[in-house]
Amino acid sequence: MAGNVAATILIVQFIKKLKLIKKIPTQLLVLIISFSIITFASVVTGKFSFKDIPLYLLNSILAASSSIGTYNTINSKNGKKSKRVD
Repeated sequence: MAGNVAATILIVQFIKKLKLIKKIPTQLLVLIISFSIITFASVVTGKFSFKDIPLYLLNSILAASSSIGTYNTINSKNGKKSKRVD
């Protein structure tokens, strides 16, 4: 989970300013990237199953919310609330 959160933050920060991706809301982009990472990892390890896709989605929602929270915490100044990710 921690690896997914870190990878999601890094990938989103790298690609969110690209011309075609800029139109996608950042929170949705975070969810898509997180889901892609989880699915890719299960395919690579040979554990992918179509019946597990709802579980991948739930895990990606958890990882996406953790990614957004981590990003906001890192970017907050002096404990003040930070602006939204997008």
